[in-house]
Amino acid sequence: MKHPPCASSPSTSSAKPRLAQLDGLRAVAICGVMLHHFGVKPGAWLDWGPVAPTVFFILSGFLITNSLVKMRTTGRMGWEGLTAFHIKRMARLLPALYLMILVGWFSGLPEYREGVGWHLSFMSSTQMALTGEWPGSLSQLWSLSIQEQFYMLWPLIFFLPLTWWPAAMLLVAVAAVAFRLACIRLGAPSMFEWFLLPGSLDSFAAGGLLALALRRFPAWKPGRWLTLLGGIAVAGLWVAGRALRHLEGSGSLWLALVETAEITLFSALLVLLATNSSHPLSKFLASRPLAALGKISYGLFIWHMLISTALGPHLDAAGLTLQSGVLMRTAILFSVSLLVAWLSWIAIEKPSISWAYAASEAMPRWFLAQSRRWYRRAVALATSARATGRESL
Repeated sequence: MKHPPCASSPSTSSAKPRLAQLDGLRAVAICGVMLHHFGVKPGAWLDWGPVAPTVFFILSGFLITNSLVKMRTTGRMGWEGLTAFHIKRMARLLPALYLMILVGWFSGLPEYREGVGWHLSFMSSTQMALTGEWPGSLSQLWSLSIQEQFYMLWPLIFFLPLTWWPAAMLLVAVAAVAFRLACIRLGAPSMFEWFLLPGSLDSFAAGGLLALALRRFPAWKPGRWLTLLGGIAVAGLWVAGRALRHLEGSGSLWLALVETAEITLFSALLVLLATNSSHPLSKFLASRPLAALGKISYGLFIWHMLISTALGPHLDAAGLTLQSGVLMRTAILFSVSLLVAWLSWIAIEKPSISWAYAASEAMPRWFLAQSRRWYRRAVALATSARATGRESL
């Protein structure tokens, strides 16, 4: 399976007005990941941490697809539009990430120095797949790497005719399941299934298909009975996913369907949240504390493992170990992570987002003007060279 404990990367983009309940869903997911990493594990049947990447991947597919559909339908799917799209992604992700890596580098942690090139270029997941090793306090970056690789490739679908989009996304989802089945059948290292992009593409595709469906039927809302039946199905899928995870290490082909069950579960949840803001669950997730926590979830994701690595020995020395005092230890680590994530949002992420939107408007035009300028120069030089050649004859 592709979702080991150390994995989370909150999505960061939306083409529609921000839905507070989706921020709340991110908050619940990142809290589950942090609790898992900090040593609070309620048992396999209730442990939220390992399945959180599925939530983030589906959200990414949903939000990025909405953004790209808007670009295509407004005629901005050309070179300038894609440049602006990637400028926003990079400006949103890189500053906090690179600062965290820089802090780890100067702290002398070996994982920051030995594989820094992989982590700086969003190839952490590939490094882990090839080496079969966890890079300590950078291990959570596998999912961020996969998300950025997805951002680079997903826009290609939107150059296809509009009527082909659902089929293309469905084909991508089927290919992901086939990839996981092939990994298990061929006895490939389990990290190939976990950390290579093809094994996660059905999560992104599910989010994309939901985005297309909700755009096609914007007024649709699940009725009371459908919501009730959906809730029962979600509970059943959770149990099925948990049961399948107990097959880990057995080589059973059923393991390839763990993600399928979880994707279906969280896709149904996303439909409910996106279409029914008045539902009690939507209202709970849209509450101010959870929405605020979801807004800084990227900072929590970036920093919490480094904070745990830095403070862990001191907490152990104070008697707050994983065996005794785990709750107080977790409360301290969580509080420090919240503080650092909030500072990261205020000082780094929020300004970089503002800069990104300004730069995404100006830089593509500048690059286009420069490319046209150099093209004209090249044409002029070629014409001059041809004329010179004729004169020499």
